[in-house]
Amino acid sequence: MLEHKYRTSLLIFIASFAVMAMLFFNRIPQDPAYHLFADTRQIAGIPNFWNVLSNFPFLLVGLYGLWRCRYLIECNSRNAYIALCIGVLLVSIGSAYYHYAPSTATLLWDRLPMTVAFMALFSLLLDERVMPRDRSLTLWPLLIMGIGSAVYWYWTEAMGVGDLRPYALVQFLPLVLIPLILWLFDSNYLNGRLLVAALVFYVFAKVSEHFDRQILDLIGVMSGHTLKHFLAGIASLCIIVAISSKNITKAV
Repeated sequence: MLEHKYRTSLLIFIASFAVMAMLFFNRIPQDPAYHLFADTRQIAGIPNFWNVLSNFPFLLVGLYGLWRCRYLIECNSRNAYIALCIGVLLVSIGSAYYHYAPSTATLLWDRLPMTVAFMALFSLLLDERVMPRDRSLTLWPLLIMGIGSAVYWYWTEAMGVGDLRPYALVQFLPLVLIPLILWLFDSNYLNGRLLVAALVFYVFAKVSEHFDRQILDLIGVMSGHTLKHFLAGIASLCIIVAISSKNITKAV
């Protein structure tokens, strides 16, 4: 196995390469077809009912995570853990709001909490395995970058020159780096198997999102996008319980 500094240098190289490569791509505007979901059924007066309701698991997971916070074993991870839980909780609100009336304007409130959750998770993993410290050096810079990428995209859309590149980098670069970190660096207090399970569920969620119409036509009960919400909710739960805690049953 490579020495720690070489493993860290590999991560830095990949991240730097991704940022530089992004600059060589033309700007990426938001595709208006993104807002056209397969399941638009209205139930109880709520349009796109199942895409709205399927965000409820995020609310439950976020609340459970915040309740569980008092039992964390590693206090150094508390701030990032709280940010993660708040991000997941707010996804339930922002995504439900967006799916109630899909548009570029409402999409911002879907994406903002997702960047908080993504960056909080990435910070947790960096601080636990790559650069452990008594105080996190990564949480606030990553949160600022994540939120800034969503705000930048929205601002460019409002100016008529929409550019998704920074947001895409914030969303997908961690998906490349996190598996590498899990493979190259030893665990301290995060459960690696649960994090791998979270990645698997998230990949299936993205696949379900891609095949939105096909899944609705196949099973009839729910669309691929609705299924995506449930799978991403399970992924979020895996991440939250991957963070070591005391025996909650005994503590209660």
